[in-house]
Amino acid sequence: EDLRRAPRFRIELPGYPILGDGKGDNQNHAAPFMRGAFAQCIDANQGGYFEQALLLPCALGEFRTRRRGDCEAKKIVGFPEHITSNIGSIGDFAASAEVAFGTILQRSYAALGARMHYGHPDIMNKVYMMQQGGV
Repeated sequence: EDLRRAPRFRIELPGYPILGDGKGDNQNHAAPFMRGAFAQCIDANQGGYFEQALLLPCALGEFRTRRRGDCEAKKIVGFPEHITSNIGSIGDFAASAEVAFGTILQRSYAALGARMHYGHPDIMNKVYMMQQGGV
């Protein structure tokens, strides 16, 4: 009697599985296994603040529309990332660069209608992102 678990689903990975884009490939691979219409991509080392959890109902409300299938509906809602560093001036510089790109530049892109998913902690319409080729 074989006591090993049998896989339920098999996903063929493109290319050599050891080389890849890291976070992006992992998020794309996880998408078929997600439940629900929306996905939030976060880092494994990202902190979860209670205050941010209180914002989730309001953030999900941003996706609500008056009629089903509305093409004007939001596809992605960005959350700010809080970066703290106590490893000296290099850590402070890296945190400042992250704030400059992740907050200031992304808000400028959003005003132009070209908001990109930078990696975390954005909430996005899962079906739309899969139709566009992935996260």
